[in-house]
Amino acid sequence: MRAALRELGPAGPFGPRPESRGLTNLRSNENPFGGPYRQYPDDEVDVLVRHYIAALDVIEPPPPKAPRRTWTGANVLITRGAVDALDLILRTFFEPGVDQVAVTPPNFAFFDRLAKTHGVALHPVPLGGGRFDRLDVDRLVTAPVRGVLLCDPNNPSSTRLNAEDLDQLLTRFPGLVVIDETYVEFDARASHRHLVGEHPNLVVLRSMSKGFGMAGLRLGAILADPGIVAAIRTARSPFAVPSPVIEAAIGELADPSVLRRRIDALVEERDRLAAALSRSPRVWRAFADAGFVTIEVDDEAEVAYALGRARIDTVINPDGWRRHIRISVGSPRDNARLIATLNDPIPT
Repeated sequence: MRAALRELGPAGPFGPRPESRGLTNLRSNENPFGGPYRQYPDDEVDVLVRHYIAALDVIEPPPPKAPRRTWTGANVLITRGAVDALDLILRTFFEPGVDQVAVTPPNFAFFDRLAKTHGVALHPVPLGGGRFDRLDVDRLVTAPVRGVLLCDPNNPSSTRLNAEDLDQLLTRFPGLVVIDETYVEFDARASHRHLVGEHPNLVVLRSMSKGFGMAGLRLGAILADPGIVAAIRTARSPFAVPSPVIEAAIGELADPSVLRRRIDALVEERDRLAAALSRSPRVWRAFADAGFVTIEVDDEAEVAYALGRARIDTVINPDGWRRHIRISVGSPRDNARLIATLNDPIPT
């Protein structure tokens, strides 16, 4: 934890509303003559944590040998998406102008952006392997960094990181290992959240935007050791999640079977899209472990021209990764147009 935050202490006695403790609330400076949103939300949002964890336990039950773990507000912090979670971690644990953090290009662009915003130097250790899934554990362990930022499944490559490499890193690296799991629901491999009890330096970031289909609510979560979560609360602004968002999210999480169907529908369409793209004459390879498909092409300019003529917007050379194109999974109709576009010859 940064020295400045240790000196500050908690940002006031925020938590459950006084009314929930049988107290008359004359402390919050709310307008009693206001409308339905006149009151601040509960700062702890434990009710949302319970609904979220209950949904996760149905959608991704723990592996057979994983120890059972109780998740509460002590080890789960609801955030405004996974990017907000990453921002809080950098703000809490990394000294500006002093600390470095390791990234593994090709990696999520906001890792670099937020680190630079907070004055934290980047230490790149590129991914290896034909699928861009191997970590150089020896370099990461000996690097002059306080933390490692990882994305699994990785964005923009749409590949899972090698599980044995991750196990080694968690065992050998003494600093924070932050794993962004924004797309983990789209792969059969278990979430790393089940390893938090074994590795107190592990921080797992989650999103409700992708697999759960709740992007408009802008919600995510940090799952970590209680000491890490307590430190982050010191750097976090109070009342971070608005009441209407909490209410809407609880409604969305009420039936995990609906969330499961959303995930399965996208996975089915993703796999169909990836298989079709793999057969396109313009595509070398297609990666599809995340909630999108990334293709490797010979001539990105030619493919970009074809997509532009068809008025299809994708991410060309994502985060500067040359000869690659990141493609979101669209509706079957939109995906059919994409496939036809890449299969058609470019007119001269």
